[in-house]
Amino acid sequence: MTRSRTITVALGLMTAALGLALAAEAPAPDPKAADDAPKADGVIKGRLAPPERVLDAYLLERSMDLKVPFKVAPKTGEFEVKGLRLGTYDIILRTPWGRLEGMDLVPRLSPYDSLIPPEYRTEDLGLPAKGEFTDADREAVRRIIHEVKRYENKITDLEIRGTADTAVVLVELLMDSPFVGRKGDEITWRIERWYYEKKYDAWTTFRSECLYRYRVSKKVWQTWGWQFEPRLGGLMITDETKGPVVVEYPVPEKPDPKMGLAGDQMPPPPQK
Repeated sequence: MTRSRTITVALGLMTAALGLALAAEAPAPDPKAADDAPKADGVIKGRLAPPERVLDAYLLERSMDLKVPFKVAPKTGEFEVKGLRLGTYDIILRTPWGRLEGMDLVPRLSPYDSLIPPEYRTEDLGLPAKGEFTDADREAVRRIIHEVKRYENKITDLEIRGTADTAVVLVELLMDSPFVGRKGDEITWRIERWYYEKKYDAWTTFRSECLYRYRVSKKVWQTWGWQFEPRLGGLMITDETKGPVVVEYPVPEKPDPKMGLAGDQMPPPPQK
């Protein structure tokens, strides 16, 4: 046997002996440890009526890109989804006129606020400040949105929600004027969430999130039905959730033009 092979064999025997020794010293697995691990046992239930307006349905947890399909009862519109892991869910529906999308519009600086144990929450960390979101606060946020020059020629704040020191806005950004590289009647269209915070009595932009973006024929885009609905969004499953999260929602016959696109065709798969 060569010298190098002898050294290799010796090292292998030493490693095996060390592994056996460590295994002998390691504590036996605790059968109760599995019971202490977080479980996926959240429940979201409710009723979406009339049921004939729900062609398909699923829950979406955006941070995990997790989709959980579910069915509604054909006669009552009732549904129940069990075994959900911790997270924030939106309900997405395909209707006869297009897409009805739940949208989380809870004003928060961080999507992880709910994970902070209650005893550690402060106004700077997971706890809403005292006070209200006033009309003056709303106008201050809107000035930031509309007085800043942007690439798009049409900016619409679809929904604004806030607390004394945080705000979130669902924004539609449309560019339907001529732009470089434009082909035919192409437009660009985006849906974003913009977050704001109030410090020293002044509102400032905190962060933004692009949810969808399209570059498409305006003629085609005008046929889309796509409504964003806060009442179907922000359904939170946390360690503090006691019992099921319950949703009761009347599915509209037509989309609300103030909350999206008022066409009657299902939009294509979302682009990001």
